[in-house]
Amino acid sequence: MIVAQAVEYEVSTGMSVGLFLVIMLLALAMYVFSAFCMMKMADRLGVENGWFAFVPFLNLWLLCKMGDRENSWFIIMLICQFCCGIVTAVMSIMILMDVAEKLGFERWWGILIIIPIFNFYVLYKLAFTEP
Repeated sequence: MIVAQAVEYEVSTGMSVGLFLVIMLLALAMYVFSAFCMMKMADRLGVENGWFAFVPFLNLWLLCKMGDRENSWFIIMLICQFCCGIVTAVMSIMILMDVAEKLGFERWWGILIIIPIFNFYVLYKLAFTEP
């Protein structure tokens, strides 16, 4: 004999929406924190238009300017962001290594950005502390 179980779809839907909202708020908070740190790093390096850190795609341009890279790097990163994100990630790490060095830190601080959760500490350290 098969026993049908009552499924309360309203509760399931409500929990899904609540979880979605929590995840979106966390993602927004992480984006704002990362952008704010990038803006502060740009200010410390004397790069104009630090507010570009908050604008998608322009933040790549700002990162290239902070690392003293040519505009071709920005174009490559922009194209690769859509087709092969690993290239953009590797290029970003290379630039962050240069940015860390320009801020007076060891180059390996740029590599530490790949460690989940710890990457927020790296951004904070590069943006707000002295070496």
